[in-house]
Amino acid sequence: MRSASIRFAVVALVMLALLIPIGFIRTLVNERAVLYSSVVSDISSAWGGSQNVAGPLLIVPFTELYISTATDPENSRSVIRSSEKVLRHMVILPRSVRFDGVLDPEERTRGIYRSLVYTAELDLSGIFTLPTREEWLRAAPALHSIDYQHAYIVMGLTWPNALRSVSPFLWNGAELRPEPGTLPTRIKNGFRVPVSLEPGKTEYGFSQKLSFNGSMGLRITPVGEVTELFLSSPWPSPSFQGQVLPAAREVSAEGFRASWNIPSLARSFPNFGVLEKWPENFTEFQAGVDLFESGGHYQLVQRAVKYAALFIGLTFLTYIVLDLGMQARLHPVQYGLVGMAMVVFYLSLLSLTEHVPFGPAYAAASACAILMISIYTAAALRAVRFGLGAGLLLTAIYALLYTILQMEDYALLMGTGLVLIMLGALMYVSRSLNRSPGR
Repeated sequence: MRSASIRFAVVALVMLALLIPIGFIRTLVNERAVLYSSVVSDISSAWGGSQNVAGPLLIVPFTELYISTATDPENSRSVIRSSEKVLRHMVILPRSVRFDGVLDPEERTRGIYRSLVYTAELDLSGIFTLPTREEWLRAAPALHSIDYQHAYIVMGLTWPNALRSVSPFLWNGAELRPEPGTLPTRIKNGFRVPVSLEPGKTEYGFSQKLSFNGSMGLRITPVGEVTELFLSSPWPSPSFQGQVLPAAREVSAEGFRASWNIPSLARSFPNFGVLEKWPENFTEFQAGVDLFESGGHYQLVQRAVKYAALFIGLTFLTYIVLDLGMQARLHPVQYGLVGMAMVVFYLSLLSLTEHVPFGPAYAAASACAILMISIYTAAALRAVRFGLGAGLLLTAIYALLYTILQMEDYALLMGTGLVLIMLGALMYVSRSLNRSPGR
């Protein structure tokens, strides 16, 4: 009994000692993941980051007239009147707008690092309806005059440097040239299109085609009284984002198609209003999609390292069973070497995943660890059958770990089940430790 207790204590100490190199590997994985994120950020800065399209917004200048009165300081019976004209801008949103977008994904590399990016082809069309005089007065009670000749359309794009081509802006059939800059609006980045309005005409149709680069995802700020959004891509793993999810979607191995139909009542900003009072964060209301890279390799390695102690414990448990049941004893140093071989598996996995896909990298790293440990076990215990048994056990353990890594939603449940199984096995093999001989 004393000998068995000592062996349990030694194995426990070896496991605790192995937590130190496991901690170093976890830190190394985090450092490589941060470096990878930095490289991806650099690629995004040059290629184009996550794009948010906001617009089109129709901006119309107008003047307000303020009249003030004051008593003449030299003659209290005399009243001095003064007037002041203030230039302001009215924001008018489309009555309806439709976006049709296709995202074509591709992979960009820098050194050993890869980043998923896309090229988007976006068609937009819709109708603007000018507000009536009464609606103008409700928004601007001091309205004096409206400058229809200096109106302009504003299109917001988070990364305008990623634009590849911009077609002429069709305004009631007339081709207009876009200009850089957004002038004094709540949109920081994008371009504008000068348009001319006629006081007697209230309805204007528009359309335009944009081609631009981006990465991670695409968002649209729904600015119409009714906004229709249609997005498609051959990428098979979309992650729909924003405050409004698609009304319909189709996802398959060939890609996805999704559509949104968003009324203006779903958002918090009005259909038109004075620019100076317009909410600064209105572009935060979005609908769109991310091109999701399911289980990035650094994330999977991090999750694998979290289970390191559990799987080393399962392996040592098997050796304890051999020790107690078959008198096949390993020296504490041999326990440590077996544990170090399992620790090196995670270092091999990290190194390989930076060059090959996760599946082949996992198979190669686990095969190396299994061969090393099984051959070493056969030599240490001087029995091939023990080496074969250890190889079969490790194959089952690594296959189970791979299954857990692929089951994102049930990983915790599977891990908890393994802990219970291991605890039950320990209880079983240690049930006779306090029995005296002959009982």
